[in-house]
Amino acid sequence: MKTRIPVLSLLFALLIAGCTSPARTSVYAPANEEGLATSGVDSHDYQLVVEKMVASMLKNGMQTEAGQKPVIALGAIFNRTPYNVETRMLGELIRVEILKSGLAKFSTATDFEHKGGESTDLYKQLKFQNESGHVDPATIKRYGQLTGADYVLFGNVYNVERRGGGRTEANFTFNLALTEVQTGL
Repeated sequence: MKTRIPVLSLLFALLIAGCTSPARTSVYAPANEEGLATSGVDSHDYQLVVEKMVASMLKNGMQTEAGQKPVIALGAIFNRTPYNVETRMLGELIRVEILKSGLAKFSTATDFEHKGGESTDLYKQLKFQNESGHVDPATIKRYGQLTGADYVLFGNVYNVERRGGGRTEANFTFNLALTEVQTGL
């Protein structure tokens, strides 16, 4: 079944089970939510949330002055809960879902969350090509040619708990903000 999703926010109820009592005999999940009635969180649950959120975000559209596909840098997705929420996985799933839509491109070169990861490896490769003397000058990728991002995608995960009947039920809210770099809008 399809449900309506508020733009850029979604009740992140699929992480309920990671926060239930040790017995895990009963988990609340809305009857109209598919795939959320298990007592544990798996990659399918993350995928369901990401697909719905990205579809909602892409409905609103993104623009560039030149009318080309916008470039997005994935900003930080903060886990504001006491639970282990795989924010890195959420970010990667969001990136893949947006790329599958064909409506935008991603820049890992301007992705500040990849400290020591993809960006650092990219910078090391540029330095090697430009400074080592080992690369054919005709094929060197020069400094200063990285494409800047038009948008940065930030996010937060929050939780609300209810206790009763010897168990704790945790519901999560996942908010994303797609911000235009030049204007901050």
